[in-house]
Amino acid sequence: MSAARANTTTHRWTGVPLLVVISSPSGGGKSTVIRRLRQRHPEFLYSLSVTTRAKRAGERQGQHYDFVTDIAFEQLIKKKQFVEWARVHSDYYGTPKKNITRARRMKRVLLFDIDVQGAATLRAGEPSVVSIFLLPPSWAVLRDRLIGRASETAEQQRQRLRTARQELARRSEYEYWVTNDDLATCVSDCEAIIRAEMLRNQE
Repeated sequence: MSAARANTTTHRWTGVPLLVVISSPSGGGKSTVIRRLRQRHPEFLYSLSVTTRAKRAGERQGQHYDFVTDIAFEQLIKKKQFVEWARVHSDYYGTPKKNITRARRMKRVLLFDIDVQGAATLRAGEPSVVSIFLLPPSWAVLRDRLIGRASETAEQQRQRLRTARQELARRSEYEYWVTNDDLATCVSDCEAIIRAEMLRNQE
């Protein structure tokens, strides 16, 4: 292991609060990339989203999402507990304000795993957000990933493909584009972006 790699995996990146949105079309790998970043940097915080969708196989409450009922979610909306929320594929998704408050208090990097619609709303309220869009190697690869999901019906897969095309068309709204072809390279590229933003002049 090189000295540069050793420093990357052992040095704790703290002291600068930084909000980092990572988006991609469904099947684009954003959840996997965020998980790898947090494995390399346990000090990074993760903005746990609230959702009303059903759990998928292997998902856990409080780890992947805060799974709630429609009624509970709507109560949170009324109490203005979200910095952004949206209804996607017939389910609610939202980002709690408390996640940002905590990251700023602790001066940590906060990673967001949210879609294009949610990211646009978040940027409108938090202009300092750093935005990264993960591009698939090709449309064919993304299509195969989505169709290969055994947890969804054919109609759900078709809907996700339609949404994926719409989201890819909005990639110009993001500051950075990273192609998720080789996972290790993709994670390193995202890491480099985060480090550069932490070193940006804060005055």
